[in-house]
Amino acid sequence: MPRADRMRAQMLKYLEGVEAGDVEAVVSLFADSISVEDPVGGPPGTHVVGVDAVREFFREGFETSHPRPQREGSVVTTAGDEAAMAFTLRLELAGVVTEIDVIDVMRFDGEDRIISLRAFWNFREARRP
Repeated sequence: MPRADRMRAQMLKYLEGVEAGDVEAVVSLFADSISVEDPVGGPPGTHVVGVDAVREFFREGFETSHPRPQREGSVVTTAGDEAAMAFTLRLELAGVVTEIDVIDVMRFDGEDRIISLRAFWNFREARRP
């Protein structure tokens, strides 16, 4: 069972990788069988499985939106194998800056690798700062 401090550290490394636009740093945190739903309930192509598909998903996302996360509050862990964090994500889409409120929920394996990432957000609630 992953420890709370390790789950928290992995989630913060994830945000650092996103902030840097470093796809390989992000992917290094994932298990080979990673499942990413970003956003949860999104259209086809927003639920990807497997490290290669997830790598391409993040590469494309970083190239087209230049994401910059700003964490809001603490990383909340469970007594089990999941943790959640809220952040504001600033994107630049076709030259237009947009912000979205996001809550990421991640599940971890026994080696502290992320096996599931579910991102809760809704583009209809995006705003221009």
